Amino acid sequence: MSVSSPAKPCGLSVIVPAFNEEKLLGDSIRDLRRALDQNGISAEIIIVNDGSRDGTALIADELARTLPDIRVHHQGNQGIGGAFRAGAVLARGAYLILWPADMPASAADLAPYLDQLEKADVIVGRRRRRIGYNPVMAFNAWLYPKLVAWLFGLRLRDVNWIHAYRRDAFLKLNLTQRGIPMLAETLVRLRDAHASFVEVDVEMRQRAAGVPSAARFRVMVRTLRGLFRFWLLWRKEVR
Repeated sequence: MSVSSPAKPCGLSVIVPAFNEEKLLGDSIRDLRRALDQNGISAEIIIVNDGSRDGTALIADELARTLPDIRVHHQGNQGIGGAFRAGAVLARGAYLILWPADMPASAADLAPYLDQLEKADVIVGRRRRRIGYNPVMAFNAWLYPKLVAWLFGLRLRDVNWIHAYRRDAFLKLNLTQRGIPMLAETLVRLRDAHASFVEVDVEMRQRAAGVPSAARFRVMVRTLRGLFRFWLLWRKEVR
Protein backbone atom coordinates (compact mmCIF):
# COMPACT_ATOMS: atom_id res chain seq x y z
CA MET A 1 0.00 0.00 0.00
CA SER A 2 1.31 3.46 -0.86
CA VAL A 3 0.38 6.95 0.28
CA SER A 4 0.87 9.24 -2.71
CA SER A 5 0.64 12.90 -3.62
CA PRO A 6 -0.34 14.13 -7.10
CA ALA A 7 2.20 13.11 -9.75
CA LYS A 8 4.66 15.72 -10.93
CA PRO A 9 8.17 15.45 -12.38
CA CYS A 10 11.19 16.29 -10.25
CA GLY A 11 14.96 16.27 -10.47
CA LEU A 12 15.66 13.83 -7.64
CA SER A 13 13.89 11.00 -5.84
CA VAL A 14 15.33 10.25 -2.40
CA ILE A 15 14.41 6.72 -1.33
CA VAL A 16 14.51 6.02 2.41
CA PRO A 17 14.21 2.35 3.40
CA ALA A 18 12.93 2.10 6.97
CA PHE A 19 12.87 -1.04 9.12
CA ASN A 20 11.88 -0.52 12.77
CA GLU A 21 13.03 3.12 12.80
CA GLU A 22 10.26 4.69 14.89
CA LYS A 23 12.77 6.50 17.15
CA LEU A 24 14.61 8.20 14.31
CA LEU A 25 12.38 8.39 11.24
CA GLY A 26 10.48 11.59 12.02
CA ASP A 27 13.53 13.75 12.74
CA SER A 28 15.52 12.21 9.88
CA ILE A 29 12.83 12.90 7.28
CA ARG A 30 12.24 16.44 8.50
CA ASP A 31 16.01 17.09 8.33
CA LEU A 32 16.14 15.60 4.84
CA ARG A 33 13.17 17.64 3.59
CA ARG A 34 14.74 20.81 4.98
CA ALA A 35 18.14 20.03 3.42
CA LEU A 36 16.62 19.40 -0.01
CA ASP A 37 14.65 22.65 0.16
CA GLN A 38 17.75 24.60 1.20
CA ASN A 39 19.60 23.27 -1.84
CA GLY A 40 16.79 24.53 -4.05
CA ILE A 41 16.29 21.29 -5.97
CA SER A 42 12.94 19.86 -6.99
CA ALA A 43 12.92 16.60 -5.05
CA GLU A 44 10.59 14.01 -3.59
CA ILE A 45 11.15 11.63 -0.69
CA ILE A 46 9.83 8.07 -0.88
CA ILE A 47 9.76 6.26 2.46
CA VAL A 48 9.71 2.48 2.02
CA ASN A 49 8.44 0.83 5.19
CA ASP A 50 10.21 -2.51 4.83
CA GLY A 51 8.08 -4.75 7.03
CA SER A 52 8.59 -2.80 10.27
CA ARG A 53 7.06 -4.25 13.43
CA ASP A 54 7.10 -1.06 15.48
CA GLY A 55 5.42 2.30 14.87
CA THR A 56 7.39 3.13 11.70
CA ALA A 57 4.38 2.70 9.40
CA LEU A 58 2.19 5.17 11.32
CA ILE A 59 4.97 7.73 11.57
CA ALA A 60 5.72 7.45 7.85
CA ASP A 61 2.06 7.97 6.91
CA GLU A 62 1.84 11.01 9.19
CA LEU A 63 4.97 12.51 7.58
CA ALA A 64 3.39 12.06 4.15
CA ARG A 65 0.26 13.89 5.32
CA THR A 66 2.09 16.83 6.89
CA LEU A 67 5.17 17.44 4.71
CA PRO A 68 5.31 18.27 0.99
CA ASP A 69 6.46 15.80 -1.64
CA ILE A 70 6.63 12.80 0.70
CA ARG A 71 5.26 9.44 -0.37
CA VAL A 72 5.14 6.14 1.50
CA HIS A 73 5.25 2.56 0.29
CA HIS A 74 4.53 -0.34 2.67
CA GLN A 75 5.82 -3.85 1.97
CA GLY A 76 7.02 -7.02 3.66
CA ASN A 77 10.66 -7.16 4.67
CA GLN A 78 12.87 -7.42 1.57
CA GLY A 79 16.11 -5.90 2.82
CA ILE A 80 17.70 -2.63 1.79
CA GLY A 81 18.08 -3.75 -1.81
CA GLY A 82 14.47 -4.82 -2.17
CA ALA A 83 13.28 -1.61 -0.53
CA PHE A 84 15.36 0.55 -2.82
CA ARG A 85 14.16 -1.24 -5.93
CA ALA A 86 10.53 -0.85 -4.82
CA GLY A 87 11.07 2.86 -4.32
CA ALA A 88 12.82 3.21 -7.67
CA VAL A 89 9.80 1.81 -9.50
CA LEU A 90 7.60 4.46 -7.89
CA ALA A 91 10.08 7.31 -8.37
CA ARG A 92 9.52 10.29 -10.67
CA GLY A 93 12.95 11.91 -10.43
CA ALA A 94 15.61 11.92 -13.13
CA TYR A 95 18.03 10.65 -10.46
CA LEU A 96 17.66 8.27 -7.54
CA ILE A 97 19.50 8.37 -4.26
CA LEU A 98 19.27 6.03 -1.29
CA TRP A 99 19.38 7.75 2.10
CA PRO A 100 19.57 5.81 5.41
CA ALA A 101 16.58 6.33 7.68
CA ASP A 102 18.89 6.50 10.68
CA MET A 103 21.11 9.33 9.42
CA PRO A 104 20.51 13.08 9.77
CA ALA A 105 20.90 15.22 6.66
CA SER A 106 22.09 18.77 6.10
CA ALA A 107 22.31 20.84 2.95
CA ALA A 108 26.10 20.32 3.02
CA ASP A 109 25.66 16.53 3.13
CA LEU A 110 23.61 16.55 -0.07
CA ALA A 111 25.55 19.22 -1.95
CA PRO A 112 28.36 16.95 -3.30
CA TYR A 113 25.76 14.73 -4.99
CA LEU A 114 23.58 17.56 -6.25
CA ASP A 115 26.58 19.36 -7.75
CA GLN A 116 27.22 16.35 -10.00
CA LEU A 117 23.69 15.71 -11.26
CA GLU A 118 23.61 15.59 -15.07
CA LYS A 119 27.41 15.30 -15.12
CA ALA A 120 27.51 11.51 -14.68
CA ASP A 121 25.18 8.52 -14.62
CA VAL A 122 26.49 7.34 -11.24
CA ILE A 123 27.65 9.53 -8.35
CA VAL A 124 29.54 7.49 -5.76
CA GLY A 125 29.92 8.89 -2.24
CA ARG A 126 33.28 8.21 -0.58
CA ARG A 127 33.26 8.53 3.21
CA ARG A 128 36.20 10.49 4.56
CA ARG A 129 35.83 8.73 7.93
CA ARG A 130 33.82 5.84 9.35
CA ILE A 131 31.87 7.14 12.33
CA GLY A 132 30.81 4.81 15.15
CA TYR A 133 32.58 1.74 13.77
CA ASN A 134 33.92 -0.91 16.12
CA PRO A 135 37.18 -2.69 15.14
CA VAL A 136 35.38 -5.52 13.33
CA MET A 137 33.27 -3.09 11.32
CA ALA A 138 36.34 -1.01 10.50
CA PHE A 139 38.16 -4.10 9.24
CA ASN A 140 35.18 -5.10 7.10
CA ALA A 141 34.97 -1.56 5.70
CA TRP A 142 38.63 -1.82 4.70
CA LEU A 143 38.31 -5.32 3.25
CA TYR A 144 35.00 -5.13 1.37
CA PRO A 145 35.98 -2.64 -1.39
CA LYS A 146 39.19 -4.60 -1.95
CA LEU A 147 37.17 -7.80 -2.28
CA VAL A 148 34.82 -6.15 -4.78
CA ALA A 149 37.82 -4.87 -6.74
CA TRP A 150 39.41 -8.34 -6.81
CA LEU A 151 36.23 -10.17 -7.82
CA PHE A 152 34.81 -7.69 -10.33
CA GLY A 153 37.62 -5.33 -11.28
CA LEU A 154 35.58 -2.42 -9.90
CA ARG A 155 38.06 -0.09 -8.25
CA LEU A 156 36.13 2.36 -6.07
CA ARG A 157 37.08 3.46 -2.59
CA ASP A 158 33.59 3.06 -1.16
CA VAL A 159 30.96 0.69 -2.56
CA ASN A 160 28.52 0.55 0.37
CA TRP A 161 27.57 4.14 1.04
CA ILE A 162 25.24 6.69 -0.50
CA HIS A 163 25.22 6.69 -4.29
CA ALA A 164 23.04 8.50 -6.82
CA TYR A 165 21.98 6.87 -10.10
CA ARG A 166 20.31 8.11 -13.23
CA ARG A 167 16.87 6.53 -12.87
CA ASP A 168 16.54 5.36 -16.48
CA ALA A 169 19.87 3.52 -16.24
CA PHE A 170 19.02 1.94 -12.88
CA LEU A 171 15.63 0.65 -14.00
CA LYS A 172 17.23 -1.24 -16.89
CA LEU A 173 19.26 -3.41 -14.52
CA ASN A 174 18.37 -7.00 -13.75
CA LEU A 175 19.42 -7.09 -10.10
CA THR A 176 19.63 -10.38 -8.21
CA GLN A 177 20.48 -9.25 -4.66
CA ARG A 178 18.05 -7.83 -2.12
CA GLY A 179 20.32 -6.95 0.79
CA ILE A 180 23.54 -4.96 1.14
CA PRO A 181 25.25 -6.74 -1.82
CA MET A 182 22.73 -5.01 -4.09
CA LEU A 183 24.81 -1.85 -3.77
CA ALA A 184 27.93 -3.49 -5.20
CA GLU A 185 25.88 -5.36 -7.82
CA THR A 186 24.33 -2.10 -8.99
CA LEU A 187 27.74 -0.49 -9.46
CA VAL A 188 29.14 -3.51 -11.28
CA ARG A 189 26.19 -3.78 -13.64
CA LEU A 190 26.17 -0.05 -14.38
CA ARG A 191 29.91 -0.21 -15.08
CA ASP A 192 29.29 -3.12 -17.45
CA ALA A 193 26.54 -1.09 -19.14
CA HIS A 194 29.13 1.68 -19.82
CA ALA A 195 27.59 4.17 -17.41
CA SER A 196 29.72 7.18 -16.50
CA PHE A 197 30.98 7.45 -12.90
CA VAL A 198 32.15 10.23 -10.62
CA GLU A 199 33.30 9.90 -6.99
CA VAL A 200 32.66 12.62 -4.40
CA ASP A 201 34.02 12.94 -0.87
CA VAL A 202 31.34 13.09 1.81
CA GLU A 203 31.00 13.03 5.58
CA MET A 204 29.38 10.19 7.49
CA ARG A 205 27.05 11.19 10.32
CA GLN A 206 26.69 9.39 13.65
CA ARG A 207 23.24 7.82 14.00
CA ALA A 208 21.28 9.26 16.90
CA ALA A 209 20.11 5.97 18.42
CA GLY A 210 20.08 2.22 17.96
CA VAL A 211 22.56 -0.15 16.32
CA PRO A 212 23.19 -0.25 12.55
CA SER A 213 22.23 -3.56 10.99
CA ALA A 214 25.67 -3.83 9.36
CA ALA A 215 27.16 -4.20 12.86
CA ARG A 216 25.41 -7.55 13.35
CA PHE A 217 27.53 -10.63 12.65
CA ARG A 218 24.74 -12.46 10.80
CA VAL A 219 24.35 -9.47 8.49
CA MET A 220 28.08 -9.48 7.76
CA VAL A 221 27.96 -13.18 6.89
CA ARG A 222 24.84 -12.76 4.77
CA THR A 223 26.48 -9.88 2.92
CA LEU A 224 29.54 -11.95 2.03
CA ARG A 225 27.40 -14.87 0.91
CA GLY A 226 25.31 -12.62 -1.30
CA LEU A 227 28.39 -11.02 -2.83
CA PHE A 228 29.88 -14.39 -3.75
CA ARG A 229 26.56 -15.63 -5.13
CA PHE A 230 26.45 -12.59 -7.39
CA TRP A 231 30.08 -13.15 -8.40
CA LEU A 232 29.34 -16.72 -9.49
CA LEU A 233 26.37 -15.54 -11.57
CA TRP A 234 28.27 -12.56 -13.01
CA ARG A 235 31.22 -14.75 -13.99
CA LYS A 236 28.90 -17.02 -15.98
CA GLU A 237 27.30 -14.03 -17.66
CA VAL A 238 30.66 -12.57 -18.65
CA ARG A 239 31.85 -15.89 -20.05
